[in-house]
Amino acid sequence: MSLRFKKYLCVCLSLAIALSILVAPGNIAAASDAVINVSSEKQVIRGFGGINHPAWIGDLTAAQRDTAFGNGANQLGFSILRIYVHEDRNQWHRELETAKRAIALGAIVFASPWNPPADMVETFNHNGDTSAKRLRYDKYAAYAQHLNDFVTYMRNNGVDLHAISVQNEPDYAHDWTWWTLQEMLRFMKENAGSINTRVIAPESFQYLKNMSDPILNDPQALANMDILGAHLYGTPISNFAYPLFKQKGAGKDLWMTEVYYPNSDNNSADRWPEALDVSYHIHNALVEGDFQAYVWWYIRRSYGPMKEDGTISKRGYNMAHFSKFVRPGYVRVDATKNPESNVYVSAYKGDNKIVIVAINRSSAGVNQNFVLQNGSVSQVSRWITSGSSNLQPGTTLNVTGSNFWAHLPAQSVTTFVGELGR
Repeated sequence: MSLRFKKYLCVCLSLAIALSILVAPGNIAAASDAVINVSSEKQVIRGFGGINHPAWIGDLTAAQRDTAFGNGANQLGFSILRIYVHEDRNQWHRELETAKRAIALGAIVFASPWNPPADMVETFNHNGDTSAKRLRYDKYAAYAQHLNDFVTYMRNNGVDLHAISVQNEPDYAHDWTWWTLQEMLRFMKENAGSINTRVIAPESFQYLKNMSDPILNDPQALANMDILGAHLYGTPISNFAYPLFKQKGAGKDLWMTEVYYPNSDNNSADRWPEALDVSYHIHNALVEGDFQAYVWWYIRRSYGPMKEDGTISKRGYNMAHFSKFVRPGYVRVDATKNPESNVYVSAYKGDNKIVIVAINRSSAGVNQNFVLQNGSVSQVSRWITSGSSNLQPGTTLNVTGSNFWAHLPAQSVTTFVGELGR
């Protein structure tokens, strides 16, 4: 998607967020209880990650692959890699090395195309743009085979794709291939079933439901869709929920497959407290949107989780508060999502652990009480990122009965992890 337009979409939201941060109490406050109901299960989490795009910005180095997908010290713990389906199959080899290393480190890999091969494309008049591109109507089956060929090539070279998308941002395709909602529906009904891996659709640039409603409302198209993918560029939090998916999408996954937030300003990755907006955005994607995956745009970029020199940025550490601790297969459980003004809480369980992520967007510290229901822990470890710290371990907290108190520093994110009692 066009960086200029994405910036425009995101700036208004960023300004609103900045204004909300300014209105904050000046002293340490005692917040209302954050109640964690361990037995009230929500969605299964598939993971967190980003895209590697060697055709546009070069490949990750060997060290950067380990930083992205390793889960040790000074590593991001990403568990999802998105890769590019180049229209020229002679370029497919460029995706292999990073994808193989990601899989070796436990990640899953999915792929998205921007364009079909040139011989499958025609130009048409799109709102006055006579050079706009679309997939020829007589090439739908050939395009499905093209996607299958990519799946086979990757598998034969050691990368078993978890899924493949039909099209990246079909509804914002100024620089690539357009699809109308009718065209997407036709492909999903008639051709997607022949693709030999899980199918992602429609990857709308702004989670516009008019692109995905027809798929959800058509039994055949829905049967051929495994993952509903969406991007969140400029999408208001009030539009994160998708009642029709909850009604019709049983057995399907819901993934957020691309975003950067709150902007793509050059060398913005370490700005504070702006970087705190990343964990806040993830919180809302998981809690308000019930997404099961959260995938950033470029893994390595001056505004991304990894800076150009390969070191983790402030934005990256905010992602790591989720990606390092909320591992694939963990389940989100019910938690008081906003126990105090500017305090946001979510909780997850897996591997006999409870993970709580608490974000304090206020300019004052908060003393927060956490109450566990239907589960118990005796101690919780914690890690804190603030303006002066990056995933810094805090003192271990003892749990008295079913609750523990913790100080949430001003403008910070804290992850708590405890072993659940058996």
